[in-house]
Amino acid sequence: MRRLMILILVLIVLSGVAGRVAYLQASHKNDEGTPCIYPGYGEMNARVLNLVRENVSLHVGESAEISGTVEGKAFLVDDETCHYSGHITLQAYLGPDVSKDSWSYMRGKLRDVEGLKVEISPSETTLTPGESVAFTLKVKPESEGTYYLYIVATSDTGWKSWEVIRVNVS
Repeated sequence: MRRLMILILVLIVLSGVAGRVAYLQASHKNDEGTPCIYPGYGEMNARVLNLVRENVSLHVGESAEISGTVEGKAFLVDDETCHYSGHITLQAYLGPDVSKDSWSYMRGKLRDVEGLKVEISPSETTLTPGESVAFTLKVKPESEGTYYLYIVATSDTGWKSWEVIRVNVS
């Protein structure tokens, strides 16, 4: 009976160690191989997405191209330098005129794009630590109004970043 209890205890300990090793291998690591946990754990705006314009005025049928970048900026975790990186997806949404830094707040306010034709190229890419990835946003209005167009970058490593463009259509 005692051997059985020891065997069960050893199996429990080993399963915990194996799970921790798998977690560490799957998580993002810094240059020294130490796991990095992003500030805000995917909840806060990472602020690595930049757009050249914040306001666009167009007539129905006209189009505009807006350039942007996603930066593999550095951040510190317990005096360790880490970088925003990973496979990213860029998507467009409509939302409120005032943006917040909380993803749980913004997620409930964003909706599918209507009244604008929007293309993002590339819509998926890989961000390397310390580098920037350029993208182009093409906007063509289909109806009049004021639109708050959100561009959201989501990474497979857990972070999110978003910016908003005010599109005035007459």
